[in-house]
Amino acid sequence: MVSAYENSKWEPVKWKSNMHCAVKIPDENQWQRGQIIRMVTDTLVEVLLYDVGVELVVNINCLRELQENLKTMGRLSLECSLVDIRPAGGSDKWTATACDCLSLYLTGAVATIVIQVENNTTWPLPVKIFCRDKEGGCVDVSKYLIKRGLALRETRTNKLYNSHSLSQKSLEIPLVQGESVVTKCIKINSDPDKKAADILSEHEVSEFKEKILEPRTTGCYKPPAIPNQKVFEAVVSCIGDDGTIFVVPKLSEFELIKMMNEIQSNLKCLGLLEPYFWRKGEACAVRGSDTLWYRGKVMEVIGGTIRVQYLDHGFTEKIPQCHLYPILLYPDTPQLCIPCQLYNTIPVGNVWQPDAVELLQELLSKREVEVHIMKPTDYNKKYEEERWEIRFEELLLPETETPVLPPYLSSPLPPPGELYGVQVKHVVSPSEVYICLDSVENCNLVKQHDDTVDSGVSWEPEPESLEEALGRFNVDVETFSPLTDFRTEMPCLAEYDDGVWYRAKIVAIKEFNPLAVLVQFVDYGSTEKLTINRLCQIPLHLMQYPARAIKVLLAGFKPPLRDTGKARIPYCPKWSMEALWAMIDCLQGKQLYASSMAQVPEQIVTLYEDERYPVHMSLVEMGLADQDE
Repeated sequence: MVSAYENSKWEPVKWKSNMHCAVKIPDENQWQRGQIIRMVTDTLVEVLLYDVGVELVVNINCLRELQENLKTMGRLSLECSLVDIRPAGGSDKWTATACDCLSLYLTGAVATIVIQVENNTTWPLPVKIFCRDKEGGCVDVSKYLIKRGLALRETRTNKLYNSHSLSQKSLEIPLVQGESVVTKCIKINSDPDKKAADILSEHEVSEFKEKILEPRTTGCYKPPAIPNQKVFEAVVSCIGDDGTIFVVPKLSEFELIKMMNEIQSNLKCLGLLEPYFWRKGEACAVRGSDTLWYRGKVMEVIGGTIRVQYLDHGFTEKIPQCHLYPILLYPDTPQLCIPCQLYNTIPVGNVWQPDAVELLQELLSKREVEVHIMKPTDYNKKYEEERWEIRFEELLLPETETPVLPPYLSSPLPPPGELYGVQVKHVVSPSEVYICLDSVENCNLVKQHDDTVDSGVSWEPEPESLEEALGRFNVDVETFSPLTDFRTEMPCLAEYDDGVWYRAKIVAIKEFNPLAVLVQFVDYGSTEKLTINRLCQIPLHLMQYPARAIKVLLAGFKPPLRDTGKARIPYCPKWSMEALWAMIDCLQGKQLYASSMAQVPEQIVTLYEDERYPVHMSLVEMGLADQDE
């Protein structure tokens, strides 16, 4: 590409969508094959560099016609799509936040791609992507997006979980001719000199699957079986941080060793796990830090890691989610480790201190002991209590109901041709801002109106202003009911970064774990992503005031025709970031005036600095905008 186009000269070409072209990458002196996606302006086009999968906006001066011999080679990149997930927030389009997160996580990473279809005719290619995190664990990218609240799980009709195909597929180890044992998950090269007794037969594998596997956990492991004797011998496996002593009866040692050997010998591979939300108390299979499989239980979910308890040994450990699998191993076998507490022994301060736990560990760990049962615990009753159910009665209580309120009233602008004072509250792009009518101007208008109606003294109290009402409500905001209805445009009170509560409305739900909502402050125009503890129901009294922030488009200027080599605004690529910052400098902290040009379908105004000089002329003089007649 470089040799073909390095010394080429630009020639005028009427570019259209889907045309193939050669693209010079600005500032990198590289040429790539591309395809035009759309014409942004007369001089800017959005192109796809299909050999690397990058989309960018370039000037037409960077384009050349693609030579015929360069069109014969196929694309050097594959277009893939993650399966089993869909965008969060109810939309069928991915948010910019999700795309940025995916780009940050995957760009430049070495990943494993698993194609999810047998034939490659589907396009984009449905795949699952796995890559390593900082701790060296294998991370499913789809599950990572779900955990961040940027995606929702999309169920497939042929889920493995809908039948026993999970155990049948992931543990299927047929014997074949030659020196290899092959499954759909792994390939094991077996030693030709290995004894026949060491090689699993199909009958053994089938028997193993029926004995130990339940696809998808639906309950708990059985509680420990307490020996019938009042006194029994045991081995102390570990000491918990709360002073609990975990022991394995001597009578159960052989059963534990046999069960562990069977699990390690037969549990070769469990396949690739679909995105899964772990719950506290859920039973599972755990691949420990020693690479062995154990029966486990989820104790706590901590971000991307999970604290689990090894039920047959007692100790707990924090491990990555990819080392857990939601199945029951030997579901009919009770837990072989019994938790015990010292009889009539209370720690100082009612809490076991670290030095006391260390002393117990030094005295008892891995020791053979004689256990005297002084007060047996009914584990069967405790086991039944863990079979809880979800109830929804509290969601139907009156205090949890959010009344459906009408939308905020909108502030009208003066008719076209009239000049009025405004303040710019928020800048979206150089040509789109949020303004509010100047408070001094409003006060003067009210005063003039009162003078024309009655020149006498009025004894009626002045109506409470919005600032006074908000100040009064901020004092008692703790007494307001939490927001429980998160539909779009729902009015509410939201806490800003300064700790003050302002009027707002719901724009969209951005994350689900934890729940985070995108709100817009209706009196300022700015948006913020907040957790639900920073939202509450708005008092009806505050709904009488119109929303002060008014979205307007600015007239008189447009993006420049020649604006190459500048960083673009991600959500508005027709404008450069330099133009955005220049416009903010022109508007910030200034007394401005506006004149309406049109009010339907959108509010279009011209902004002035001193009633005569248009604000946008500063951008035109700097070459960051062109005049639009």
